[in-house]
Amino acid sequence: MDSNLLSLLKIPSVPENIHYWIIRTNGGDYYEDFTLHEYISISWDYVSLSILYTKDDDEIKRLIEVYEKMSTTPEDSDDESDGTTKGKITAILNKINRFVFEIDKGDIILIPSKNSDRIAIAEVIGDVYETENYVESYLQANPTTEIVPCPYRKRRKIKILKTITKGQMDIYLAKGFNSQHALSSMDEYAPYINRTIYGIYSKGNELHTTLHAGHPNGLTLKELVELSTKLEETASSIAQQCEIPFDSSQVEVKLNIHSPGLIELIGSLSGAGIVLSLLMFTVNNLINGGKLNISYKKDDQTGKTDFSVTSETPGISGNAQKNKRIELKEKEELLELVNKLDVKTPEVVAAILNGDKITPNMLVATQPVEQLPESSTTKSEENV
Repeated sequence: MDSNLLSLLKIPSVPENIHYWIIRTNGGDYYEDFTLHEYISISWDYVSLSILYTKDDDEIKRLIEVYEKMSTTPEDSDDESDGTTKGKITAILNKINRFVFEIDKGDIILIPSKNSDRIAIAEVIGDVYETENYVESYLQANPTTEIVPCPYRKRRKIKILKTITKGQMDIYLAKGFNSQHALSSMDEYAPYINRTIYGIYSKGNELHTTLHAGHPNGLTLKELVELSTKLEETASSIAQQCEIPFDSSQVEVKLNIHSPGLIELIGSLSGAGIVLSLLMFTVNNLINGGKLNISYKKDDQTGKTDFSVTSETPGISGNAQKNKRIELKEKEELLELVNKLDVKTPEVVAAILNGDKITPNMLVATQPVEQLPESSTTKSEENV
């Protein structure tokens, strides 16, 4: 199915070819420096970029062996070696090569503080480079600083997307922090990282979106079934109105029923994903109110469904005079349910519905937005 909905609603698209990494901060010492000045770095300065670009692996391994024998304080106390000197040397070279040759622009970096109390999530925005005398220059310019400047020379510029606490971390993502390597791949945790960064996004031919629901003790089975049933009924109703093929059995659901529960819905962009987008924006409009209405019209010749929106504020706009407005059936019952289960949707959804400016923080926000006052809830019933 072809539609303009994702671009109209500015739903982020995650490239399929990016990779995910975790880089350590020397026990948290360099966390503030990395995040405040938006860069990452790795040690073993004796292996310079010029050496990496001009020498083969055997030559570099011999260099590593010489320096590691001279070192009384290993720069990476935990490595990927087999316990032998040869294994340690290979492990060091592997980490350096990852940082210089494998990390690329657009990749996502997780940066933990001491004890992983805070985790900064960042995007790589620059090529690898080297810096000289950074510590001396920084301390000279900032003599009273409490930040511990990182002395490592090999660096990459990053852009901080989001910072979460250990308590906010996805329970499945937390497993990836067991490794203490200086630099490790986190590709196997990509789905959990993406849903931590983005409340709603597309990747490949799928749309992913999340709801947060539940009391301090989580959801009961009865509440989960009740919510799932109502969401399915609402999605089916929206699909029927828009004449979009929709089979709820093709919607994948991933659950993290903790406090609060996370419900991730995944559907193909060819049909179910469009319905899920409409469902998320409709539910948000019901919960938080909104100044934006979504309408649609279908071209009988091409089969294409075009969506448009109208807003009370400048910004997103569309000609909806000849379009049919999406109506939410049984909205009172759904409103009662989402209030009872404290259902929350991504902040970016609320912003788009209200015609507000979309900020970078909103695009990456996945934590539940605060419930608006009761007067806003009343308004939402009128606007859906």
